[in-house]
Parts: sequence; structure tokens; C-alpha cells
Amino acid sequence: MFAALAFLVFCVACAVLALTRHPVYGLYFYYATFYVHPPSRWWNYMLPDLRWSLLSAVVAVLAVTFHRGRLVPKPPGLASGPAILLVMYAAWMWIQNLWALDPVEHLEGSTKFVKYLIAFWLVYRVVDSKENLRVVLFGHAAGCLILAVLAQLTGRSDGRLDGVGGPGLDEANTLAMYLATGVVTMLGLFMTSIGWRRWVCLAMLVIIANGFVLANSRGAFLGLGAGVVVLLLCKARAHRRAFWTLMLVGALGASAIVDATFVARMDTIGDVASTSEDADVSARSRMAIYEAQLRMAADYPLGTGFRGTVVLSRTYLDRRWLSWEQDGSAGRSSHSTVMTTLVEQGWPGFVMFVCLLGWIVLAILRVRRMTSRGVNPQVITLAATCCASLSVVMVAGIGTDYLMAEVQFWLFGALVSALQLGAALPATRPKTGAAMPLPPGGDSSLGGATGPAPSVAPVGPVSGSRR
Repeated sequence: MFAALAFLVFCVACAVLALTRHPVYGLYFYYATFYVHPPSRWWNYMLPDLRWSLLSAVVAVLAVTFHRGRLVPKPPGLASGPAILLVMYAAWMWIQNLWALDPVEHLEGSTKFVKYLIAFWLVYRVVDSKENLRVVLFGHAAGCLILAVLAQLTGRSDGRLDGVGGPGLDEANTLAMYLATGVVTMLGLFMTSIGWRRWVCLAMLVIIANGFVLANSRGAFLGLGAGVVVLLLCKARAHRRAFWTLMLVGALGASAIVDATFVARMDTIGDVASTSEDADVSARSRMAIYEAQLRMAADYPLGTGFRGTVVLSRTYLDRRWLSWEQDGSAGRSSHSTVMTTLVEQGWPGFVMFVCLLGWIVLAILRVRRMTSRGVNPQVITLAATCCASLSVVMVAGIGTDYLMAEVQFWLFGALVSALQLGAALPATRPKTGAAMPLPPGGDSSLGGATGPAPSVAPVGPVSGSRR
């Protein structure tokens, strides 16, 4: 009863504040429906029968529309590299409806991709200042905290942790990937926060990290490692001490949360390339799927359409690698984002995805150059956090299909905005590693506009809007 009431009150409050104060509250409403996902909770019967995700998205879009005169002017959302590539990818998916092997699944996938483009635009439009970038990242991290708490309440079953989140988050690998992005996000927020807020970030980081361990995913573990490396390379020099302090604390605290089950699972990472019958079956099956997908791509150069790998797997894969359903049907889905683009969207989709990866690399280099230009260290580290979180998704996607992972669309929107902030904000050269306080007049806005900053905390929802 309390959980249902708390969710309802939070959503109503966010909807009202989004329309009266600032659109970021609408984004928090959307986060809540995504991470909590009422239909997956036992107390759902106490709530009105609504399409919560659609309702929250409508509220967020309306809020941006109502406040468009108060938001800082920004370049059009489609003017950035990721937006152009993602729109092209969505258009290609809609064209593929003409020959998709599974028309129903492909139509659903095409529709979902367009929905995620709207989410990209929402994040991009809301993030018009350094503080709003922080709040948007904090909202994502808070959602990961909810997942981590649910993971601890659920616990593992036969070494796995499934069924914790809603659709798209109800299997262990995807859950672990989201939690890994949450860990990286909290690292960035810790470094850019001061006072008691920094300790709140540290507490959240520990809980999310514990949930990540419970999820027990090899791909997400590799992704987390890649994210930490990117954050190490791109963070502001002013935050070196905070970063290495976190690494020391993490190394000491790992012994308290890492268990034998997690260690044993990570030890099987090398089994992907093994031919031994004693090797982990799940790891070996991935190599078999990759080899089959190469043959699929050769036979279907324009792609099979969304979920086409499942359809063709019955022909291209040995029966022992298939997953069998209770009704007697069998199939195996893609286990790599790259291979998904190659097989299901064909060579056009594969080229667009490679270009997207190239843009991420260029963004990492741009963030590294911010330091030499003397950009505000908070902006640098927050931009580095976006790069690192995206690296988590992409590296983890080597072993699992995350083409439709919504978090990457949010992160692309946040990173594009962070790069714009880095180009527009005046250079500062602080002498210490402490987080920079806001000047009396607020941040310089994108495009050179200035004005009073909204009354916001370094972490948490915005409580005002630009005028």
C-alpha cells in the first residue's frame, strides 16, 4: 500500500511541477515509470489502469513545449551526429518492413526505436546547463538504485538474477548493464559534488555496485571496466584526487560485496573461444551464434528485420544451441549488438552503427581536449561520465544485444548537450580539485545567452526554470 501511494504521489507531483516549474520533472516522471514499472509490481492493482510510460512521455513533451520560451536556445536536436545517425537507422528500419522475416516483431521494433528517439530529444532539450546535466544523470542513477534494492530483495536463483525490472530489464545481463552505467554515473557525480551530497553519492554507489555483483554478468563486467578506463582518461585533472580515492575505497570494499558465485562466473569469460566440453556452455554458445550470424549476413545483405536472428537460428544453428519453449518452438536471439545490426539491419545498418561508434571515439577525444582549453572541470567530468557510461553499453554489447537498450539514447542526448556546454561555457582554471560553485548570476548558457540559473541542488530535481 505504501509503495503504491508513494509512486502515485511522486508521479502526480512530477507532472504538476513539470507543467508549472521545469520540464526536468517530466523526465523524472518518465524515469519513475521506466525503473519502477508499475505493471511488474505486486501492488499494481491499487493504481489506476493507465499506460504509465506513455502518460509520462506526453507530460514531458508538453512540459518542454510549455517552457520552450524559458529554456536556453539550443541547436536543433537533429543537428548532432548521433541524432542524424539514429534517425537514419530508424528510417531504414521502417523501410525494412517491406521484407522483414517477422513482420509483427519488426513493426514493434521500428515503433520502439522511434519512441527512443523522442526520449533522446527530451534529454537533449532539458539539459541546457551544467546543473541540469547533473540532475538528469542523477535521475538515471536513482533509477539504478531502485533496481539495485529490488535485486537485493529478490536474490539470485541458481546463480542468476532474472525478473527484477520491467520489460527490457527482466533478465540478468541487461539489468547488470544498467547497474554498471549507474556505477559509472555515481563515480562522476561523486567527483563533481561537495559536502553531504558527496556522501549521498558514495552511499548510492555502494548499493548499486552490490546489485551489479548480484546480477552476475560477464559482459557487463567488461563494460564496467571499459567505463572506468574511459572515465580515468577523460575526467578533469582537478578531480584526480577524488577519482583515485574512490578507486582505493572500491578496491577495499570489493572484498565485502564480491562473492564466490560472482568470481566463478567471471572466470568463464575466456570460455567464449574454448572448444573444450568442460567450458561454460553459455559462453561457448555465443561463438556458435556469431558464426551462424556471419552466414546469415552473407545470405541477407539488406537485413532480415528486427528479431530475424531468431527466425533464421532454427536453420543456421545446431539444435543444442537453441532455446526451447514449452509449446515446442525453438530459436536463439542475437547475443551481440554489432552482429544484430549486421544481420537484422544488414550492411546499411552495420555501417550506421560503426559510424555511431566512431562518433563516440571522437567525443572522447573532444572531452580530453577540454582540459587543455581550460573548460570548467565539472563540465569536463560530467561529459566524461556520459562517455564512460556509453562505453559500458557498447562494450557490454559485445556479448549481449543492446540495440534497443533505452539508456544509450538518454546518454547520447546528455553527451551531445555536455559537448555543447563545454564549447559554450567560459574557461575556468581552478587551483583545487573541489567542485566549482555556481557564480551569482548562474552558468553561461548555450549559445552565449546568460540569465539567472534555476534554483537547483547539485543532485536532485530542478526547482526552478530559466526566465
